[in-house]
Parts: sequence; C-alpha cells; structure tokens
Amino acid sequence: MPSVEPDLLDLGVLSLPFIIILVGMIGFKWSALRAGLVALLVTLPLVWLYLGASGYWLARELLPGSVLEAGITSLSILWIIFGALCIYYAQHNSGAIQRIQQTLARLHPDPRVSALFIAWFFSMFMEGAAGFGTSAALTAPFLVAAGYRPVMAVVLALWGHSLGVAFGAVGTPVITQALLVPEPQLLLTRAVLPFMVPTTFVLAIALAWGCLRYGPAQSVSDNLSTAQGDGEAPARSQAKLTEAFYLGALAAICFLIPAAVMAYWLGPELPTLLGAVAGAVLFALLTARKGRNLPESESGSFFIAIAPYAILIVLVLITRLVPDIKAFLQAVQWQVEWQGYRGNIAYLYHPGTLLLVSFLLGGLVQRQSFSMLKTAAVQAFLRILTVIAALFVMLLLSRLLVHSGAIGQLGQQVAAIAGTWWPFWAPLFGVLGTFITGSATSSNILFSEFQRSAAQAGGYATPPLLGSQTFGAAVGNMVCPHNIIAAGATVDIHKQEGQVMKYTLPMAALLTAIAGAMAMFIL
Repeated sequence: MPSVEPDLLDLGVLSLPFIIILVGMIGFKWSALRAGLVALLVTLPLVWLYLGASGYWLARELLPGSVLEAGITSLSILWIIFGALCIYYAQHNSGAIQRIQQTLARLHPDPRVSALFIAWFFSMFMEGAAGFGTSAALTAPFLVAAGYRPVMAVVLALWGHSLGVAFGAVGTPVITQALLVPEPQLLLTRAVLPFMVPTTFVLAIALAWGCLRYGPAQSVSDNLSTAQGDGEAPARSQAKLTEAFYLGALAAICFLIPAAVMAYWLGPELPTLLGAVAGAVLFALLTARKGRNLPESESGSFFIAIAPYAILIVLVLITRLVPDIKAFLQAVQWQVEWQGYRGNIAYLYHPGTLLLVSFLLGGLVQRQSFSMLKTAAVQAFLRILTVIAALFVMLLLSRLLVHSGAIGQLGQQVAAIAGTWWPFWAPLFGVLGTFITGSATSSNILFSEFQRSAAQAGGYATPPLLGSQTFGAAVGNMVCPHNIIAAGATVDIHKQEGQVMKYTLPMAALLTAIAGAMAMFIL
C-alpha cells in the first residue's frame, strides 16, 4: 500500500523536470540536449529550495558526486555505442550489409515472404548487433527495393525491430538499467520476458499481414475490389489473413524460443542478436518447401559478410558461459569512489570491448585494410560526438534526482495517486521516455529509478515493473519522431512522417495496453 497521502502540489513540483523535457521536446521541438539542460537548471534550485538541501552539500558533494557517476556511466554506454557503430560502418563501407540483404532476399520465391524475413529477422539481427537507429534505416530501403511504398516500408521496418530493442545493441538498455538500480542484470533480463510473449505474437502477425497486404504482389485492382467489397475480395482477404496468421505465428515462435532461452540463462547481450539468427534459420527451414537453394559461391560470400557478428556471438558465449573466464574478466575493473559516490567498469568483460574485438577480427576475415577499419572507427567516433553531451546531461539529471531524494518522493506520490492501477500505467512511462529521447537506453536512464521507487512505495515487487519499463522503452521506438525521421530519410518520405505515425501509434498503444494488463496480472 502507498506509504504517503496523495499531494498534487508535491507531485507537480517533483514532476517539473520531466514535464519540461516532455513539453520542450514535443511542444517546442527542442533537442534532447537543450531540454535536458533546461530541466537541469530547474532541478538545481528545486533540490535546494523545495527539498531543503543545503547549498554547501549541493555544491560540494551532490553535484560533483553526480557528475562523477554520470561521467563513468556515460563512458560505459558510449563504449558500447562506439563498438557497435564501428562494426556497422565497416560492414556498410565494405558492402557486406548489401550482400547480407541480397542473400536473405533469395530465401523464398514469394517476395512478400522474403520481405517478412527481412522486416522481422534481419531487422532484429541488426538491432541486436548495432541498434541506435541503424536497424530501421537499413531495412526500409530494402523493402522499397522489393516493391513496397516508402511510407509502408518505414512502418514495417519500425514494427519489425521494435521489440528487439529491449535487448538491442548487445543488451545496452538492460545493462544501463542495472547500472542505475541495485538489481542483477540477469534478473532484470528475465523480468522483460513475460511482456514479450503475447506481444511478439501480436506484432509478428500484424507484420506478416502488412507484408502480404501491401506487398508487390498486391495489385491496385485488388486494393480497389477489397475496398468495394466485390464477391472475390472477401475470399482473398480471408486467405491472406489465414496466411498472415500462420507466417506471423511461425516467425514469432522461431524468434521467441531461442531469444527467451538466451535471455533466461545468459543475460541481455545475446537474446535479440542470437534469437534473430537462430530464428531465421528455423524459419527458412520450415518454409524451405517453397524456397530455393543458394549458389555455393553466394553462400560462402554470405558467411564472410556476417563474420563480425559470428565472432561476437562466439565471444559472448565464451565470456558468459565459461565460469573461470567470466570470473577472471569480471574481476579486472576500473573503479572510482568519492564521498560515497562510485562508478566502475569491468572493461575486459564489457560488451563494448567484445564489439571492438569482433570489429577487428571480422575485418581480418573480410580482408579489410587498416585504412578501411580506421575510416569506420573515425565515422563511429564522429557519430558518438553528436550524443555525448545529451547523454551526459540526461544521466546527470537522473543522478541528481536520485541522490537528492526527489525520485523517491515522486515515486511515493505516483503510487499513492495511481493506487492499485499503477502497474497498468508503468509501461507507458517507458514509451514516453523513448518518445522523448529517441533511445530506449535513455528512457531507462530517465525512469528506472522512478519505477523502482514507485514499486517500493506501492508495495509491489520491483523487477516486474522494471521489466515493464524496459519493454515500454522498446515499444516507444516505433513512435519516436527521431526514428521515424531517420528511417524516412533513407527512402525520401519528407513531410509524410505523419502517415507513418498513423500506423505505428495504434500498434504501440495496443502493445503497451497488453503489457499493462500483464503487469497487473503478474503483480
């Protein structure tokens, strides 16, 4: 039960930093950096005047301690982003990404089924390996080339990769969450799984329906006859619905089983990446009766093209499954502590290090020159320069709110006002965080401590609500303006982003409602 009486004034004041971010980024279209800075400037006097913190403690301990923790956490996250982007740019510059796309497109003679394969498995694969906006941007152009309208190509790409974001970019959202709340990574990873099961089936079936309904085999006359309701249209529509249900359910099962096994036993790094790989193989085998074999030369080229990802999978498996190696790598840490504020990075065990090793070894397998690898690294470094400031400001804001007690009080007020309905609304905060910041990782940075505090104040188990936060943060990727604009730019849908939102917003609302109902059931 809530431990405090509801106080709307207290709720409003404590919510002010989040309201500024929401209004600034949505209403005034500020950047994440600008919104974060304004919220930070409001938070400092709020902590001093409203929460009663002394100016001495604020200036000499709270602020520098929060800067320390935010800096170390930023470095940890940026290390992952840098490694992932190094692989992405090396693959893109060498043409390996294009070879992977072309090979996958040949797995089925029906281009619409091949499109489902790309929109689901390839999109998930790229999300697990790289994340940070690369998945939809890579998938949408391929779907346009396959015959889909640009707007629908972006919709399908955003649908297809969204759930994989929960464990995307080698588990960054969950790893980041574990840095902020005192819960084990494996427990936080398992907490997401209950929300994934029903929603994966809903999304995969909807995606299959979209691929069949709007694919290149769908003629204009079919569209018109379906809309006019002629005698044959209902039969065709029913046949497509049945086929979509079968293909979508099959795609969901093929991904979900290996992904859930990886998540339950290994943690957040591999579920999306390895689930996509294993699922793609299963899906291809189960639909092979209609498929066609790849030429031996093309098959060899494909395996060389995926070398960095294959090496990454092997490295993650070895470092996570072999106890002696895992213990040794985890023991080698860089630690900083000051006045009770602390941060540490197990740099040999860190996913960013594994990504960089995979980048270098993959380049050797692909016989890329030092100059090519250097170019990819420079591109990756320049890319992360654009997010360093915004990431640090958001983390600093988060640490200030936590250590000042603002998050704890806010959680108590939300739990008191929402009462027994709070679990239903919890996933929505994950969606809002990603909608605001453009990143599931940033959403977890903003709201993880808040979710934990609200759970404790309401007397709920903490892991399920943190799992619903991560799940909601993943769903938010399909409605995030940043992602829509980025994916749309690759297929030139300038000024048509609203058309994309017409499809992604209802789907996001449906998945969020299902997750909320699941949270109510679990708790």
